[in-house]
Amino acid sequence: MEMPGLRSPRVSLAIVWSLFQLWAAYAGSFDLMLQIPLHVGFATALGFLTPHRTDRPQATRWWDLAAALLALACAGYFLYSIQRLSSRMAMVDAPLASDLFVSVLFIALLLESARRHIGTALVVLTVIFIGYAFAGPWMPGFLAHGGVTFPRFIDMQMLTLEGVFGIPAQVSASFIYLFVLFGAVMLHGGLLGLFTDSALAIAGGTRGGAGKVAVISSGLFGTVNGSATANAVTTGAFTIPLMKRAGFRPDFAAGVEATAAMGGQLIPPVMGAAAFIMAETLGVSYWTIAISAAIPGVLYFFAVGMMVHFEAARLNLPVLDRSQLPKLGAVLLRDAHLLAGPAVLVWILSSGGTAERAGFWALVVAVVASWRRAETRIGFKRMLAVLVDGASGALPVALACSVVGIVVGVVSISGIGLKLATGIVGLAQGSLLVTSLLTMVAALVLGTALPTSASYIITSIMAAPALIQLGIPALAAHMFVFYFGILADLTPPTAISTYATSAIAGSNVWKTQWTAMLLALSGFLIPYSFIYDPALLMINASPLQVVLRTGATALGILMLSAGLIGFLRVPTLHWERVLLVAGAALLIFPGRWADVAGIACLAAVLLSQRGRVVAYRASLPGA
Repeated sequence: MEMPGLRSPRVSLAIVWSLFQLWAAYAGSFDLMLQIPLHVGFATALGFLTPHRTDRPQATRWWDLAAALLALACAGYFLYSIQRLSSRMAMVDAPLASDLFVSVLFIALLLESARRHIGTALVVLTVIFIGYAFAGPWMPGFLAHGGVTFPRFIDMQMLTLEGVFGIPAQVSASFIYLFVLFGAVMLHGGLLGLFTDSALAIAGGTRGGAGKVAVISSGLFGTVNGSATANAVTTGAFTIPLMKRAGFRPDFAAGVEATAAMGGQLIPPVMGAAAFIMAETLGVSYWTIAISAAIPGVLYFFAVGMMVHFEAARLNLPVLDRSQLPKLGAVLLRDAHLLAGPAVLVWILSSGGTAERAGFWALVVAVVASWRRAETRIGFKRMLAVLVDGASGALPVALACSVVGIVVGVVSISGIGLKLATGIVGLAQGSLLVTSLLTMVAALVLGTALPTSASYIITSIMAAPALIQLGIPALAAHMFVFYFGILADLTPPTAISTYATSAIAGSNVWKTQWTAMLLALSGFLIPYSFIYDPALLMINASPLQVVLRTGATALGILMLSAGLIGFLRVPTLHWERVLLVAGAALLIFPGRWADVAGIACLAAVLLSQRGRVVAYRASLPGA
């Protein structure tokens, strides 16, 4: 592995940023008025030094370097003024002229850096909210509010631990960055090889084994990665060619990988960046979020796996030769040491430790454990690559969290969040189904244009309260918008991971995106199941209730997959597909009589197909 170019300003700054984050995590108690401005300053500066288009020359342009230095200088100003800012009375002591100037400059640099790496949608939305903060007295109807003066706006957004330096940026600086670094350690240490070989050993010899390998390996890698695009690219480079050789269509292979990679944000223990923000927003431990997300996350991957299974059965694809597949025991004997980091992560989280502490020590243990074998050893060169990759991976999340903090600040000062929640409930006339549908649409629309973390933050303060007003537990309501913020990344035209998987598969992007949406359709229904019955999240439910609800939902997912693909034991007739989909809806949406009716639908289809099984199998090639 080549040594990163240390003379490059981008690489040098990335390494310094990662080292600062590690030091802050090791130090534990840290002054947030020092840590957060530095975190935002590093992200903004690195954004100017990092190419955001593949066709842009790699050499740093002088104006980008100047902008990066200005961003660092702005962060330095807040460090220089930390004693004064910490002791002043917010909203009482007027900001200095220098405070106003530096704050406006910092916001402008942050927005431009975010525009380059996230896109214009979030920046435009933020500018609209800034305008709304000042135009409140002249807004019509329920949108009207008292307005805000320019000094007060800057005071709240930049001189306190709200706004830009608020909870989203704090979570990015403490939890998220460490977990991104941890994922980089796992990738450079060879954990992906362990997961793919284990998936081959477990599922490679089953019907549709090549596709199931993609689902399992992406799910396992997602447990420690949490980045859909990185997951799709790294695992897809191996699994997509494997699926194509097994006989799957290129667009189906690319869709499976994109859908499975997206699910990595739903599966504990790491999940996506928004999960850490959810824990902080709800005031619960991250372990609580991870435990509640476990069953829905597994069901999501079960859904994708069943779609792969029925598609392989419909096409009568050959089964991979088990003699050519790795043995699970040999794989674990070779690379079991790579699981030390994830094991420490789970142990500390389950013991009540903070996510920051868990991430730091899991990272340390993973690096130490990597030295067991030369092939996985993280030495000096690999460690530099880890530091650079960690900063690059954390960059868009840090920018999104910092920018969306402005929106959160405006929502707080204007009260628009509560007004919109009340408006949604009023529009739905108290109907939970209509309210949840409106909330889903809001999350999908925002998520199509915004990163998952930004989409979750905005919908959690402007849409989730509508569900809470109808009696839905806060965790279930937030998990609902969290799910759809993630699933929005599979909806055209901005399904980013599908562009990567389509390029690997050589498939049409649009076909891949629609295939991915079809594969993820069960994932769109799972959130409705847990807001109607939170037992799926293990909220206020006995173990028996959890088991029964999980079983009913899993059976519904199986029926939905068979209905969508058009195959159960044999190819389905039109009325059988309709009955399977209807029965799936009955099982996924809770209710005793609904479950009975759903099972009856499945029984009717199985009975109908019983007489056709022998003839169908006899008609297959090689029978």
